[in-house]
Amino acid sequence: MIDIHSHILPGVDDGAQNINEALDMLRMAVEQGVTTQVLTPHIHMGRFDNTYSELKEQFFRFRDIVSSANIPIKILLAAELRVGPELIQLIEREQMPWIGKHKGKKTFLLEFPRTEIPYGSDNLVRWLTQKSIVPIIVHPERNKTFLRNRKKLQTFIDLGCPLQITASSLVGKFGPDVQKMAAQLLINGDVSFIASDCHNLKGRAPDLVNGYYQAKSILGEASAKNLTETAALGLIKHNDFQSL
Repeated sequence: MIDIHSHILPGVDDGAQNINEALDMLRMAVEQGVTTQVLTPHIHMGRFDNTYSELKEQFFRFRDIVSSANIPIKILLAAELRVGPELIQLIEREQMPWIGKHKGKKTFLLEFPRTEIPYGSDNLVRWLTQKSIVPIIVHPERNKTFLRNRKKLQTFIDLGCPLQITASSLVGKFGPDVQKMAAQLLINGDVSFIASDCHNLKGRAPDLVNGYYQAKSILGEASAKNLTETAALGLIKHNDFQSL
């Protein structure tokens, strides 16, 4: 399996807080069958003021540590970016951590606040699509606005945004309403990827395999494999760190 969303890069956000925790998270992922782990720390101005340049330095150091620890997993770098006008500046300055390409367009992980969809977010996505960029909307099933009003989410689906749901959502860790919406998005064919969005070793531990099995029970093995492996493989083919 390929996990495209995680907070394993240590000491940069609310994910792994030290190297030992990060290495144990990777070992846990490997035990579940993950062969490639994309590290996607937050870039959220005012909370996690990470820059792409700083994250690259951290990534290269961590990759050497992973190699020395003989953990049999490939790691790549991207980021989870909070929606906001800062995205335009990052793109114009060529400081965007692209995760890869989706249907020939550059893409990244886009996060909305938990409770709302900021005014003008759809216009930002329209601006992005004009630049041949399509954002992957992460964990929409956990957003309270989308839970209350599915038409709000449909706006972004209609704009061509792929969706990534969280493995934990499918097994009910975020409550029955979130679980129901995640399953319905699967059934509707609106989901492009399932990822762990893991943050630690306990409450938010690597658990992509649980999402795979739940998707398999809903859609069948072929679809579950596509959502946790095949589609992600196509996405990360164009990740900047594939050949580094």
